[in-house]
Amino acid sequence: MSIKKTMLSSIGQKLLLATSGLIMFLLFLIPHMGGNVLFLFGPDIFNSYAYHLHQLVPVVIGIELLMLTSITIHMIMAFRVVLANRKAADKRHTLKSSKERSLAAKLMPVSGIMIFIFIVKHLLDFKFYEKTEIISEHGDHMYNVYAMVLERFQGDPVHLAFYVLFMVAVGFHLSHALQSSLQTYGIYVPRDGSKIKLVSAIVGWGMAATFAIIPIFAFII
Repeated sequence: MSIKKTMLSSIGQKLLLATSGLIMFLLFLIPHMGGNVLFLFGPDIFNSYAYHLHQLVPVVIGIELLMLTSITIHMIMAFRVVLANRKAADKRHTLKSSKERSLAAKLMPVSGIMIFIFIVKHLLDFKFYEKTEIISEHGDHMYNVYAMVLERFQGDPVHLAFYVLFMVAVGFHLSHALQSSLQTYGIYVPRDGSKIKLVSAIVGWGMAATFAIIPIFAFII
């Protein structure tokens, strides 16, 4: 079987779905969360982090291109897998498998669409938003990213609610996606009381909560 046929097979599509998801998780979500948490430590640390990150332009552009490729593959494969699963369910004429699935599993298509909408909104809010410049105590010209985050959330409960709601979608998506990826690679076999299932839920909801803390903190300070 050719590589193309293998990748377009049911197993190949699931492998592409899992791999593209893990790339985004490891190279974007984890580093992004680590950087965002610095917001809690004040403007000097957060602006310094943003400044040094902008000094790595070639690396950042490379990661952004990889993320764009990964999310495109992820969305296409997710669409194909969902369609294939629905066709298979129609042929079986049974709802048993659907009833046995967790709420997070059932909501994967919805949470995935919500996350894509959030990414577009997030880019418009911060990446393409006009920033003011300041001079650090070391004489470096840098963007006041801290003030920009405050401006986006303070006095705007609707904007805050939007971000928190979409972090709930992230929690649902990650809590199932992590265990599902391990299952695709043959590392995890679904069963009640599984530690991997528990860890997946803790990591997924823990990351979602950490991301949600940032807008909440910016809103109340």
